[in-house]
Amino acid sequence: MRNLKIISLFLEAVVLFATALAAQEPTPQQPTAPQPSQQAGGQHTQRPAPRRPNLAAMAARIFTPGPAPNPAAVKRGQKLFAPTCGFCHGPDATGRSGPDLVASSLAIRDHDGNLIGPVIHNGRPGKGMPAFPGLSDQQIADISAFLHSRIRAAANRFAYSFHQVVTGNAEAGKGFFNGAGKCSTCHSVTGDLAGIANKFQPPELQARLVCPGQSFPGFGGPPTKPTKVTVTLPSGETVSGTLISRNPFNIAIRDESGWYRSFPVAGAQIEAHDPLEAHKELVNTITDTEMHNLLAYLETLK
Repeated sequence: MRNLKIISLFLEAVVLFATALAAQEPTPQQPTAPQPSQQAGGQHTQRPAPRRPNLAAMAARIFTPGPAPNPAAVKRGQKLFAPTCGFCHGPDATGRSGPDLVASSLAIRDHDGNLIGPVIHNGRPGKGMPAFPGLSDQQIADISAFLHSRIRAAANRFAYSFHQVVTGNAEAGKGFFNGAGKCSTCHSVTGDLAGIANKFQPPELQARLVCPGQSFPGFGGPPTKPTKVTVTLPSGETVSGTLISRNPFNIAIRDESGWYRSFPVAGAQIEAHDPLEAHKELVNTITDTEMHNLLAYLETLK
């Protein structure tokens, strides 16, 4: 039954997307006689077909139905939200000590404050949210417009702006990079890291600090260098190559001739050089402050 429910939900999503896609198709028009061009020779040109809106705009319409909020209301709502709600929910509504309102089902379903209005007026004493009875209905509607602008931006992955990620001290991060972090022993700010801040957004760059690993070409950069392995068998034979897989029982490599080789781990001596070893060790020792400072410094490399 669970599988059937999942399939049903998937089919509904496909139908929704197909319906939205079909709605974007340009309406067929009757052919008209081409208008004469003003170029010499009386050549005729044909108007290009109207372009289909990009996928980003389509995503925003699919996941945030209804008209886009009024820009003036969004601006007013942002000015109200920051001092009134931002200390708990963050100035961009993505959460701090309070929940992330961009992902709130209540905020998503709200219309001009009809759902969030009572919560704002009455508060949630049991959850630490104070009441704001002094806000007018118009002010709450403006806050709703601001929240919906944030929700639409999140649905539109190409327009979403990340805030409150770069919070560290860049100068302290530079000191860590060249000192205790030993980053400069492998990396160069004028070499492999030159312009790194232009290649990755702050959240992705921070993720690469704490979760180093393979990536796919075209999705955040080229794959990392493979782990080099030298296996010395009990017979004394030595085989070198790149690591394919390893478990407590066997190790598989591709040798220098390109052949796949697999050996039992028991009795073998294995020497491995993992290019990410220093990163993996750093993850176990770096503090949050050091990580934020390091990210702030890397963000200066543009």
